[in-house]
Amino acid sequence: MADGICNNCGTRLVGPYCHACGQKEVDDEWRSIGAIARQLWSEIASFDFKSARSLGALLRPGFLSAEFIAGRRARYLGPIKVYFLCAAVFFVLAPLVAGFTFEGQIARDPDGRFRAMADARMAATGMPRQLFAEHYNSNAKTVYTLSPILSVLAFTLLLRVVFRRRFDRLGPHVVVAVHYVAFFYLAALATGAVAQALHPNNWLLLAAMQAIMGCYLFGALRRVYRETTGVTLAKAAVLLLLAFVIDSPINIAARTLIIGLT
Repeated sequence: MADGICNNCGTRLVGPYCHACGQKEVDDEWRSIGAIARQLWSEIASFDFKSARSLGALLRPGFLSAEFIAGRRARYLGPIKVYFLCAAVFFVLAPLVAGFTFEGQIARDPDGRFRAMADARMAATGMPRQLFAEHYNSNAKTVYTLSPILSVLAFTLLLRVVFRRRFDRLGPHVVVAVHYVAFFYLAALATGAVAQALHPNNWLLLAAMQAIMGCYLFGALRRVYRETTGVTLAKAAVLLLLAFVIDSPINIAARTLIIGLT
């Protein structure tokens, strides 16, 4: 780029970064071991810090959504990347701290329906329990990464109906829905860890999860849609109830699918 032309796309430069493709001028970055080391550290740190910064921002209800909608996006991962990052964090840590495994599901099966389905599938396939558990855990990661996308779609439509006058485009509602479901992974990880340690009643655990998601949803709606506290509180309560009604059959279908695929 010493000639003032971007080596990547051929656009004439007006600064250290190409305004067409975004590539930085790199003539002097690879001339020494020190320069290479600095460049490598910059790449690694940029990714790690951006991911950590995005997760931290996600914990502030509605902040990440508001920033993205307002166009302030360079410091954070996009909504889809945040979603898959949260899913990855969940599936790495949940088996260790929250008992999110086949055996853990058996232990938290109060009515025995899950055990009966699993036993019937093992009998039909002739698969040993240990092998079945390994396949179930593998399939669960795929299904429980993709099935919440249905929740995102449903929640987006609910937001569009409830806040139809706030935005004339569907995009902002999609962003809020994606971040809400991404946060659900983190909340589920936290409550699962508590359940693993304290073994509370399932209904108490469900109530705690709903309380966490309800508070988060209220804060997110208040920050993004900027309606009065009373109106936002009422809409958050309605959305939380409808989301629970919609998500329940999705979760049942996901569990059934996992067993069917195992």
